Amino acid sequence: MRILRNVALVMALLVFAVGILGASVWRTAAQSISESYKLEVVTEEEATESVPGQATEPVEEEFDYFTAYPSPPTYPGILPDHLLYPLKMIRDRILLFFTTDPLKKGELLLQFADKRIRATNALILEKGKIDLGIATLTKAEKYLERAIDQERVANQAGRDTAAFLEKLSRATRAHEKVMLGFEEKIPNTARPVYDSALQYARTGYQRVMERIKE
Repeated sequence: MRILRNVALVMALLVFAVGILGASVWRTAAQSISESYKLEVVTEEEATESVPGQATEPVEEEFDYFTAYPSPPTYPGILPDHLLYPLKMIRDRILLFFTTDPLKKGELLLQFADKRIRATNALILEKGKIDLGIATLTKAEKYLERAIDQERVANQAGRDTAAFLEKLSRATRAHEKVMLGFEEKIPNTARPVYDSALQYARTGYQRVMERIKE
């Protein structure tokens, strides 16, 4: 009888986990990346402008970048320190596996990158979990790099990727902006990994701009 109870408990847990995973996959597949936050960026031209009789100060430009979550550090989803987070990773792999269209795969990779940069921000600024935040940051920038790579695959397949390139240009700037926001929280021991991730975003932006000019 005790064995039957244990088996029943395990089966119930499996059904619960599969149910959560299935609902999460459906919700993510149906999700439209429609919420936005405003990111302030100083352009080189505006930074050099001045008003007669006043000291020169940078003028900030606002632009919208569409992402899955609102402005940092808010992150309403499950973070990597949650017990159920591995289910989200399984869900992401399932979605990527079944997404064969190169442009849609690029969009999906970018969404994963955006989610992880938001999670990184929350882990570091809200929870003070630097090590886990840095590990999540590394994954975010690798997803971002893969999204940029996928754009070229889609373009070579004859897809019009102009709109996606524009989104990637905003995404790379947004990632850099978010990273600079928690830079002072990074200890010296984690600095090399942080600097490498920051360089990913900056190099990614350069790659995207080169593609736009082609």
